[in-house]
Amino acid sequence: MENPLGLALVGCGRISGAHLGAVGQLADRVRLVAAVDRDPAAAQAAARPFGAVASDDLAQVLAMPEVEAVLIASPNDLHAEQAMAAIAAGKHVLVEKPLAPTGEEALALAQAAADKGVVLAAGHTYRQGPAFHYLLDHWQDFGKLMAVEVTSCVRWNGPQAPWWATRKPEEGLILSLFAPHSLDFVQMCMGADDPVRVHAEAARWQTGWQGEDQAMILLAYPGRRMASVHISYNQPSIIDRKVLHFSKGVVEIEDGEFLRFNRELLVEPAPGVVRDARVMGGRDLGHYFRIQMEEFVAAARGRPHRSVSGFDAARTIALIDRILADARRNGADAIDPPPPPELALDITAQVKADAFSDRREG
Repeated sequence: MENPLGLALVGCGRISGAHLGAVGQLADRVRLVAAVDRDPAAAQAAARPFGAVASDDLAQVLAMPEVEAVLIASPNDLHAEQAMAAIAAGKHVLVEKPLAPTGEEALALAQAAADKGVVLAAGHTYRQGPAFHYLLDHWQDFGKLMAVEVTSCVRWNGPQAPWWATRKPEEGLILSLFAPHSLDFVQMCMGADDPVRVHAEAARWQTGWQGEDQAMILLAYPGRRMASVHISYNQPSIIDRKVLHFSKGVVEIEDGEFLRFNRELLVEPAPGVVRDARVMGGRDLGHYFRIQMEEFVAAARGRPHRSVSGFDAARTIALIDRILADARRNGADAIDPPPPPELALDITAQVKADAFSDRREG
């Protein structure tokens, strides 16, 4: 029997609750040793149920010998620096997407982890559901892949974290925060190949942020394979649909849980997992985080696993860099009529008026 993997959580905001839920379900395999946040109260709230140490000092926690691995769930712009510090300390690292702001920085992290002999995994959580595992395990049954379509639309009526509102258009909003889920899936399907051409159209429909909140992406891959991605923060009815066109037929994955091949249902969730997939909160996502943590523990222990490697994540971020560059050429506001300049610039006031009780990206 192995001892549970000693884990430190870095960043105790909104998304950390899902990760802590997974830790709680896997007490025989992973143990929370410490929780780190620049807000001591947030660190204490995360640590207390596990009897863990609460700290606002990452260096102090990285020096703890019982910390074998680090889960980074802090705001995006801190990921690369904190991951590099954890790698330098000889810790295995699981990072909420994205690993880094650019593909070049993400690749440097992946190489540093390889040189240090530690695991660097990316938190592309939605790759870890039963439907996606079935797809990969039965890939040869479907024939030759020709095309992939992804549609992923939700409704965020304003920023989910204050820093969403202050991101500059050139940094990207939905293309940086939401597109990685869809693009990770496309890259997974296309294997080791990166696209030879990309085209992106982007638009902003809401005034609560500066970046784009809707985009369509067209990708051309070697072998004349194609992919299209449509993402939106503007749809009141959630859409999560993936369609793969193979030589023997069509695979459809609906709501991340139901997999059909030529309309025959092959994978479905346990009762209660999907209550109403068209509304926010209508799906139980806990099993994705649990499976992701199981895979990360397996990777850290040197066993076969399905964790998304740092090198794979770096490829996806490099692709996003290309897409952002094309979107900057083609994107524009779709707000009609355009907001007065003083309203468009008064982001801070709008964020303070936001009704969300917990808007920090964890």
